[in-house]
Amino acid sequence: MNPAGQSSVSNVPAQMGQLPFLDREAETGRLRRAIDRRKSLLIVGPLGIGKTRLIAEVIKSLPRDRCESCIYLSAVTGLRGTLTRLLRNLYAAEDPTLRRQMRADGFRSSDFKAWLKAQPSAHLKGTLYRTVERRSYWIFLDQVSVMTPSVAKVIRELVRMRDTPVYLLTRSLKGRAADHLLNLYWSNEHRLSLAPLPETAARSLVESCIESFALSHLDLSTFRQEVLRVSSRIPGAIVQMCALAAEQHYQSGLRVKTRLLHLDCLLKGYEKLPKPETGGERLCP
Repeated sequence: MNPAGQSSVSNVPAQMGQLPFLDREAETGRLRRAIDRRKSLLIVGPLGIGKTRLIAEVIKSLPRDRCESCIYLSAVTGLRGTLTRLLRNLYAAEDPTLRRQMRADGFRSSDFKAWLKAQPSAHLKGTLYRTVERRSYWIFLDQVSVMTPSVAKVIRELVRMRDTPVYLLTRSLKGRAADHLLNLYWSNEHRLSLAPLPETAARSLVESCIESFALSHLDLSTFRQEVLRVSSRIPGAIVQMCALAAEQHYQSGLRVKTRLLHLDCLLKGYEKLPKPETGGERLCP
């Protein structure tokens, strides 16, 4: 809390879970149907549009057993990093196939870190494939900005040969990752794009943020409209601008320095934009 007793940007992760998830019924329904049918999906949209919030809301609405079978990685790295984190999730889920493989390799169940370190990537890959073949999992890969050929090959194997749906979240279909993504998710049937909020929903989010970040005592005569304009109605941008408005640095008396606030957000590229709290990489409540 800052000296005025208001929320600051450091409190945003806790606040985001309390803010409404607005006007995403169609996207929520489409993702839920894809999960029910075990169909993979590429979820596309700019930073702050709500991709992570979308999957968090859908996953936590699933029956408990299915929710616990959802594996979420907050970022996609290279091949070994991706394999390691996927297997770490499977180990946390006490997957019996993985534990049998560890015993076959001469390791006790409690020696997971040592087992992981001792295995070459090819062995980790084979273990992953055997594990997902014997039990139904749903894999969610967030922040896909770099897609190496080796990681793309693993995803293709999971989706096409191991009947394990993979849901990728990416900001665009441009750049070095685009070719791999388009080969994996080649038609519109396999893609879900998130657009900015309609104006009515965006206004409702602004009002919720004003209440959540205790801004109502300020002079907001122009702030509301400026936030809608400069945020382009991207929900994450609205949330961060309102969070920053609570900081005294962006206040002059009771007036919000909206221009300075917006300029700082542009310079930082909304780098501080937080994710909803998930308890590490788990999205189950």
